[in-house]
Amino acid sequence: MPGPYLHGHHASVLRSHSWRTVDNSAPHLIPYLKPDLKVLDVGCGPGTITVDLASRLPQGFVYAIDPSADVIEKARQHAQEKGVTNIRFEVGDIYNWQGLDGVEEGSFDVIHAHQVLQHLQDPLGCMKEMVRLTKKGGIVAVRDCDYGAMDWYPEHPGMQKWKDLYIKVAKGLKAYPNMGKMLHSIALQAGIPRKDIEASIGSWCFSTPEERAWWCGLWADRTVKSDYKQRVLDGNHGTEAELEEIAATFREMEKKEDGWFAVINGQVICHIR
Repeated sequence: MPGPYLHGHHASVLRSHSWRTVDNSAPHLIPYLKPDLKVLDVGCGPGTITVDLASRLPQGFVYAIDPSADVIEKARQHAQEKGVTNIRFEVGDIYNWQGLDGVEEGSFDVIHAHQVLQHLQDPLGCMKEMVRLTKKGGIVAVRDCDYGAMDWYPEHPGMQKWKDLYIKVAKGLKAYPNMGKMLHSIALQAGIPRKDIEASIGSWCFSTPEERAWWCGLWADRTVKSDYKQRVLDGNHGTEAELEEIAATFREMEKKEDGWFAVINGQVICHIR
């Protein structure tokens, strides 16, 4: 099931989500985009990928869902600001799609989910529902990062503490922080033949002064200001002092002229026959 969202929707979290576009966050989907597709975007967040998708489908339509009413309102505002009208945002989740007006079994050409499965307690159930809602001949396109594969330079013990703690907290919520490398396996478990699964990776690299300032800054803030902080404290995974130390580490890394941070994302395109 969805379970509690580890990060919440603090401004530091939405800074990351709002940066995302089709080009930087759904490159695996681009070859399959056609002007008249009907798309379901699962866990759309503030809607920047969603609106970008809709703008590429002049005769198509995108239906987007997210459990957070506040975030859905931000997504609607974003679509309005961009003048994109072939789009619909609704509060909801994939497990309870029967309650969503306009969502029907086998009715979408493409179902897309970006950085969603890693936060779920039942990612297999999510995949099965996405397959159920996809037309024969359509695709399910999913992308998630692998926290275990994240890397950086120069070495800093505080960065390893951050990664170890994040993975511990996520697993404490029965989530899957290393989902990126598991996506093809989840698809197989959902009944999709291996020959119908395209598995690949995409990456984000933050190394310029501007990129480091953005990435390290949002993680410094997220560590001590977002819901993540409370998840750490409530689960007795760490202390406020440790979180402050990790935030300071990110601020140090931001100032490193040779600083470099890599995020590896697993991607699958699942062909539904």
